[in-house]
Amino acid sequence: MKQIKIIAVIAIVIVIGLIAVGSAFLNNEPESRNPELSLNINASHAISVVTNNTSASDYLTKNFDNPDWRVVTAKLERGTVYNLDGTPVQNETNVWKVEAMERTCACSGIDDLYVVEGYVSADTGELLEISTKTVSEQNYDKKTCATTSCH
Repeated sequence: MKQIKIIAVIAIVIVIGLIAVGSAFLNNEPESRNPELSLNINASHAISVVTNNTSASDYLTKNFDNPDWRVVTAKLERGTVYNLDGTPVQNETNVWKVEAMERTCACSGIDDLYVVEGYVSADTGELLEISTKTVSEQNYDKKTCATTSCH
């Protein structure tokens, strides 16, 4: 009887541990994974700052036609952030790197992407830099493509 109670207690501890670990992984906000990190601007707000910028908005309106071919990401960068030409954007501690990209066609194989790339201060919400460009999909990982057929 004592062994059954011990096994039951161990099983309960394991279940509680799995629930705690699972809930930590399900909560994707960087602030929750790192309690000492306090951000004034979240990823959604950073995406809004970039997409509401006049030049980005014009580029999106002109070139982005098909939501199924589109990917929008926001990644929190810590420390100095560099843009594509290697120059530092700003020596901010926390910067959101926002990328909106869409394929230029539904063809198979590697083709071009329309890209809007912006950097937003996670502390102030200030747009630090924005660029629009057309680049080859080879410059991006598979996970950034809207379809798996591009790589």
